[in-house]
Amino acid sequence: MAEPAPISVKRLLEQIKTKLEPAFAAVCVLGEVSNFRGSGKHWYFTLKEEGAALQCAVWAGQQRLLKHAPKDGQRVVLKGSLNLYVAGGTLTLAVTHCELAGVGDLQARLRQLEAELRAEGVFDRPKRPLPRFPKRVGIIAAQGGAALRDVLEVTQRRAPGIDILLAPAAAQGERSVPENLLALQELQDEFWGCDVILMVRGGGSLEDLWSFNDPALVRAVAACRLPIITGVGHEIDTTLVDLASDRRAATPSQAAELATPDRRQLASELHRRTEALIAKLDWRLRGFETTVNLLVDRGLLRCAPDAIAQDRLGKLAQRLHLAHPQRRLDQASNRLALLRQRLSHVARTVSGEVDRPRIHQAQQRLAPAVTRALEARARCVAVLEARLRGLDPTGPLERGFVLATDEAGRPITSSTALPPGAELDLRWKDGGRRAKLQN
Repeated sequence: MAEPAPISVKRLLEQIKTKLEPAFAAVCVLGEVSNFRGSGKHWYFTLKEEGAALQCAVWAGQQRLLKHAPKDGQRVVLKGSLNLYVAGGTLTLAVTHCELAGVGDLQARLRQLEAELRAEGVFDRPKRPLPRFPKRVGIIAAQGGAALRDVLEVTQRRAPGIDILLAPAAAQGERSVPENLLALQELQDEFWGCDVILMVRGGGSLEDLWSFNDPALVRAVAACRLPIITGVGHEIDTTLVDLASDRRAATPSQAAELATPDRRQLASELHRRTEALIAKLDWRLRGFETTVNLLVDRGLLRCAPDAIAQDRLGKLAQRLHLAHPQRRLDQASNRLALLRQRLSHVARTVSGEVDRPRIHQAQQRLAPAVTRALEARARCVAVLEARLRGLDPTGPLERGFVLATDEAGRPITSSTALPPGAELDLRWKDGGRRAKLQN
């Protein structure tokens, strides 16, 4: 049989390209990103696993359509098509979709949790209005985090006289859910006098924000007795606590804006109302002046002996004195000076951190209380365990007793329960034997 005629390398690669690319026009691959580099407008990297590697490319026009930009060391799921570059003899995966491995499972789990909580009616409670002028705001946030700094900056700028009570809680990890639950329960205590609660956290991935989808935390937010504002993540991030809260903010800064009044806006409103009051008083005074002029023109005030006219003139003079705009302006000025004095006093109180010793004392009381509660639960569990061991039917067998049962497996509690010659089963702690009754 004659051997086939040799063909050129280019011809061979073209034949492979013709058969390969249609068969792998849409593939989905899982692996780890390595050697990521941006060469000009395009991205190039290697998708590897133990014992194998695949060259990948993201063309410039496809980059803005990706949900996630690949980075070195990340485990990702890629979708795309295989391309064979004939001139170089290289095989490349042209990527059209990229997401972190496991994100799809988390999204499905998130939708399932939302459906279950919605079926329970957790998200159906009416949203409560926020207080317009809160005296004290409780904040649940990670201590030292960027979200807390943003909230404090906005609050200081908009309303420096409002008291701030911080309940620190981890923003992610295993401690996040229990610490957020404990902080939420503590801030609802009437002793602290909070008017509204803020639960804030900076942006992050779905895995980073996952603790704020915990069903127990979502139910606690929905059952909170105080109005609660959530500012978890950025504007594009939506967690289940956002659906259960009374108001959802796009960012922690916006949450602080929703919870606090703007002193500049209030000053502008006060100025507008003062001007409106002055205009109204001026209009009333001009009306009184017109009335007096009409009375003079009609000659009603020329009859000096007339007591009625004198009485009416005295009443008009008294009303003019009480309605004078300078009197109202003096009252408004005194009120404004009093408010400024109160704002200055409250600002000094906040800057002095007066409540820090109270927070420290509360933390010291909390730790022994939790320890006592855990010890009481442990003693209760020990008692119940001892009772269960006492009710265990196999317990007497450990002490040398024998359990006798009939053929149906029922315990024999009397010597006359079976006739002579009947068979019975005897059971010890290490096994059983069969026996027959004798006279």
